[in-house]
Amino acid sequence: MSTVEDPGDLLEGEAAPGTEEDVVALYCELYGPVRACGAAGLRGLALEEFGPVSEPVPYQGRRGIITYWPVASREQTVVCGSLRQWRLALELDFEPAWVAFSAGPVELRWRAGGRLRRWRPDFVARTADGVREVLVLKPPSEGSLPVARLQVLEAVAQAAGWRVRQVREPSGLHGRNLAWLAGYRFGTGDEDSQGRALLEAFREPTGLRAGVAASGLDELTGLDLAYRMLWQRRLLFDDGQPLLPDAVAWTA
Repeated sequence: MSTVEDPGDLLEGEAAPGTEEDVVALYCELYGPVRACGAAGLRGLALEEFGPVSEPVPYQGRRGIITYWPVASREQTVVCGSLRQWRLALELDFEPAWVAFSAGPVELRWRAGGRLRRWRPDFVARTADGVREVLVLKPPSEGSLPVARLQVLEAVAQAAGWRVRQVREPSGLHGRNLAWLAGYRFGTGDEDSQGRALLEAFREPTGLRAGVAASGLDELTGLDLAYRMLWQRRLLFDDGQPLLPDAVAWTA
């Protein structure tokens, strides 16, 4: 199954389906077959734990990079079909507001203007307080997604009990800091005693190199662990500053 043939845009003047009953949703449980249901059948499904309906591919005439993102907090690999999705996956993995997420785990299909339309919203995520959200990336330029698409999604979300959120991928300094920290998101062994030494050294805001020196750890080992603790939010930092070795951090 491929989304190459039709990215799901409506032609000018076409109307979206009248109700969520006109939309068919496809999803695939882990290691299971592709299933189809109406919008109401999506209620309660843990789509944020499922994989994509099929391997993502770039649309005709567009370049795409497929990335496989091992999630830091759970045994799950998220398949991203673009760099924009990958950047948002970094943020979803870093922010404690979301506890689980998956890229493109549901495909919506409907007919408009005599043609089959299909669309995979970028992410389905579950928040820390148990709310299931569908996240769609805004276009890179200023503006919003096509109104007809959003009408379809809102109708489905209402039936499925989802919350819809339009977001932008992290960019600029924030995006660069996230990408840097993501390289340190997995531990390398038993670091409890070293971590305690770092937490003690950063009780007051301190430059990373100075705090590592005060902890008694060697610089390379200490900086690696300090960046990992920044990803884990055991240490905090000013995201308005680049994460250089002398960036200021403090104990959470």
